[in-house]
Amino acid sequence: MKSVRLTLRHDSETIHPMHRFVAEHDAFDSYRLVHWNFSGDAENVLLFHVVGDPAVYEAALEETDGITSFDVTRRDDRSFSVYVRDRPDDVGEGLLEAFSARSLVPVPPLEYRDDWTVRFSLVGEPDDLRNALESVPDGIGVAVERVGEYDAGGRLQSTLTGRQLEALQVAREVGYYEVPREASVEDVAGELGCAPGTAAEHLRKAEQAVIDSLEL
Repeated sequence: MKSVRLTLRHDSETIHPMHRFVAEHDAFDSYRLVHWNFSGDAENVLLFHVVGDPAVYEAALEETDGITSFDVTRRDDRSFSVYVRDRPDDVGEGLLEAFSARSLVPVPPLEYRDDWTVRFSLVGEPDDLRNALESVPDGIGVAVERVGEYDAGGRLQSTLTGRQLEALQVAREVGYYEVPREASVEDVAGELGCAPGTAAEHLRKAEQAVIDSLEL
């Protein structure tokens, strides 16, 4: 079974309105699709984890076509989960058909980024992966970042809490792991919306899980 790491780059015609809103609004730091149910009905059921302003996000959802219902669950002051029922447009249907065909399984999370890209991994048989890349709707660029055998490497992520994973992602994005270091624990805490001590604890536990996974 093969695994590919992909980046999809949307243009102004293909980007989902909520992805565009979050990308262009300074109230958000992280936007990830973590679970879904594509049952073949007219609606998709999606579960997102978001770091940012929940009130701003809810107001945007109310105004977005295709969203039939949603429920926001706050995890703390700066992070929340969103359960959404969404009627996909033609682009959404095309992506669903491309990446859910036959043997293919998208591996969460799908990371929606400020540059209008979506990053995720896709697992399946080589021919199905090749066909998927050729079936991406027009207006969406595809970059293959990594190709390899699927090794169930999700074991590490399964040991991390959602908050620990967010802390690692934020730390990477702000430059905490750059050499030389470009950001402090205080910077990470500011992005996470928590106290520096809390941010440091999330990072320490996440880093310990990473070290343990190496089986040194």
